[in-house]
Amino acid sequence: MMEIRWNGRREQQRSYLTELLDLVHWTGRRIGAVRQLTFDDLRLGQGPHGCIRWPADTDKQGRETLVPISAPARAALDRIAAERPGIGPVPLFPSPHDPTKPVRYEVTRSWLLEAERLAKVETQQGSSWHAYRRGWATSRKRLPDVDVAAAGGWKSLDALKQCYQMADSATMQAVVDSTDELREAK
Repeated sequence: MMEIRWNGRREQQRSYLTELLDLVHWTGRRIGAVRQLTFDDLRLGQGPHGCIRWPADTDKQGRETLVPISAPARAALDRIAAERPGIGPVPLFPSPHDPTKPVRYEVTRSWLLEAERLAKVETQQGSSWHAYRRGWATSRKRLPDVDVAAAGGWKSLDALKQCYQMADSATMQAVVDSTDELREAK
C-alpha cells in the first residue's frame, strides 16, 4: 500500500509494485524507462498484443524505439488502465505526491526491498531492479542477439553479452551434451 496526497487529500491505495515488476520482467527495460512511461507511449492497437514506444528522453542510450509486447505485459497495462485510466502525457505510474510526474526511483526501490523482506526472500543479486533486466536477457540467450538487444533496449551487443547474459547450469549442460561433431572438409 502507499499513501497518495493529491489535490489536498490523503488516501491509501495499492502501490504500483505489481505492474512495475511485470513490465520490468516482461519487457527487459530499465526501471527508469518503465516508471516514466505515459499513456502516450502505448500503442495497444499495433501487433498481436500491442507495442510500447520507448521515448528517447527516458532511454539511457537516447534512442526512441517501438517494441512489441507480450501477452503478460499487455495484461499488466490493462490492469493499469482499469485502475488509473489516462490519456496523453499522463504517467502510468504517477508520483504519490504529484499525479503529473512519474514515481521516483527511490520510491520504487523501497517498495521492492520491502516486498522482498516481507516475502522473506534474499535481495536479487545485481542491484535491486537491475537483476530483473539481467534475468530477462539471460532467459533469452537462445534467441538472436540482435533481436534481444533491440527488444530490451541495448545499443551494443557487447554490453548485452558481457554484462547481462549470464552463464547458467542448464545452458552449460546443453553445451557439454551437444553431440555435433566436426568432419573434415572433402
